[in-house]
Amino acid sequence: MPAPALPHSPRSAPVAVEKFVRRTYLERAARYQIAADRMSTGGLCDRHSVADIGAGHTELDVCLRTEHGWRGRYLPVDRWTSNVDLETWQPPMRFDWMACLEVIEHLTDPERLVRVLQDGAELGVVITTPNPDTVDVLALDPTHRTPVSRQSLADLGFYTSTHNLYGTPDDGICAVWYRAGNSLIERDLAPVSYQGGQS
Repeated sequence: MPAPALPHSPRSAPVAVEKFVRRTYLERAARYQIAADRMSTGGLCDRHSVADIGAGHTELDVCLRTEHGWRGRYLPVDRWTSNVDLETWQPPMRFDWMACLEVIEHLTDPERLVRVLQDGAELGVVITTPNPDTVDVLALDPTHRTPVSRQSLADLGFYTSTHNLYGTPDDGICAVWYRAGNSLIERDLAPVSYQGGQS
């Protein structure tokens, strides 16, 4: 039975999703690659630190190091590694980059965390989240609490783009905020060749 249309969605009913499927790294890699692309666009280099908020199994670190040759400092922040509650978490210090992939939809107040990340990032913040215009975010995972739209992220100063992150065109949002400003040109999902060690 198809999922009912969300009241705020101007499009047709969101696509039904397959529940409780654990996917391999390769199947999830698009979200890490697009995050790495956005950080590379902002000048990611080996001198930079990346705090991965809601790091899970630290696959962003795997992507940055194996696919991009990055050798900077990586800090995973996750309830599994440091017993944090992201509903109230505050960074202990500033980091060059804050990444928050597939996390904000799990929170009751995602905007609070997004603003904390912007305040704590020296250079930029990258976020990925399911696109409520395309998929039923709450049906994707029983721990999802709040669908987050492109418009709500744009209202917070983020540049947004949509990508196939779960198997359906435009089913995921990537949002990036650079402290220096979001004057960049959208390009296809193709990670920039990382220039290791350069600034």
